[in-house]
Amino acid sequence: MTINNAIEFVKKNCKAKFDSTIEVHINCLLDKDKQETVRFSLTLPHGTGKSKKIAVMASAKIKGADLELREEDIEKLEKGHIKPKVDFDVLVVEPRYMSKLAKVAKILGPAGVMPNPKNGTVAEDVQKAADLFKKGRTEIRTEPNGSVIHTVIGKKSFTTVSLAENYQELMNALSQNKPPKAPADWIKSVFVSATMSPSAAVDS
Repeated sequence: MTINNAIEFVKKNCKAKFDSTIEVHINCLLDKDKQETVRFSLTLPHGTGKSKKIAVMASAKIKGADLELREEDIEKLEKGHIKPKVDFDVLVVEPRYMSKLAKVAKILGPAGVMPNPKNGTVAEDVQKAADLFKKGRTEIRTEPNGSVIHTVIGKKSFTTVSLAENYQELMNALSQNKPPKAPADWIKSVFVSATMSPSAAVDS
């Protein structure tokens, strides 16, 4: 199907009583042995429709942050008094704090919130980075043990045009972030789905 037809299909066949999330699932031809992975951050033109709790660690106060962490809070992370994916969804820090966070990498890493310059969560200008994540900036990455990318392009309540534009922005960004050694036709298949709906294959 074209992306517009795929979006219309999943909207029509979605059985959820709430505003479902529209997801994209991308199967890639990547060689894990050669450590071919995809990881970058992207701000969709119409956002994702999902609000994220943003935690920051910075030397100045950050407007709009849901949680402002200090060095002494690292121990709270270590002891589970502050929990990733419960108390915050994204952690944005200044580079100077990265060495301090090394002791909780085993907690932040598996939760997918360890700050990384590649996805914009390590930044000198934490305010600007936090604002982008509040606006819907999202991380695009292959699954740790495979060559599949799962991401969100919006909500069922979005217009088909808005969802299609978000999808096109995603695909353009994927093209720009193609692993150097991956084959030309490295995107094997793409599916769109909604919560509680069948998926639809999209013409690539």
